[in-house]
Amino acid sequence: MSVIIQLSELSFVTEDGIKVLDDVHLRVNRGELVFLVGPAAAGKSVLLGLLGTQIEPQHGQILVYGRNIARLSRRKAFDLRRQIGLLPQGFVPLEKTVMENVTFKMRCLGDFPEQAEEKALAALEQVGLTAKLAQMATELEPIDRVRLGIALSICDDPLLLLLDDPFVGLSAEDQEQIQELLVQLNGRGFTILATARDAIANAFASARIVQLADGRVEERS
Repeated sequence: MSVIIQLSELSFVTEDGIKVLDDVHLRVNRGELVFLVGPAAAGKSVLLGLLGTQIEPQHGQILVYGRNIARLSRRKAFDLRRQIGLLPQGFVPLEKTVMENVTFKMRCLGDFPEQAEEKALAALEQVGLTAKLAQMATELEPIDRVRLGIALSICDDPLLLLLDDPFVGLSAEDQEQIQELLVQLNGRGFTILATARDAIANAFASARIVQLADGRVEERS
């Protein structure tokens, strides 16, 4: 089984001198569904930001697909980002239609219009939004905003998805639908590392759960 993520001796300190991550070690294999749980302000979003190359690493080793993030050139870092789908917490779509949100991203990544449309349709079909292609994304219900955010994460067919609490602000029923969607995506080959509250993570029978607290990661039994 190949390794997608390998973290070793990872530490991170804020500008105010607060240690957020302290000697973190974590391994995620291809095809896994892993949930990172922990209290508020534990550093879960920081960890995803480091993996997604959104935050510059300080100390320790971050290997994604066997490549050391800290040593990548700007071009190689861009190529790596294309292989990672990142959904930030509280995702806010562009003031465009659902379809235009996804095609806009694909065009920014260099796809021709036909390619962008084809990839956008495929991604939106996977998340169940094909009936709302022409709707303004800013007018979507909360669950459909999450679906759109996930569609944006998968539209370039990455092998790794980093999802920062896609359940926040959703009703219990909507949370269950997103749970089902993540299981489906994982079954289609996506490796997923997501943050979530304990109760939600525990609902996934097939998921592996790791706890982040006091700057360190521990496996849940």
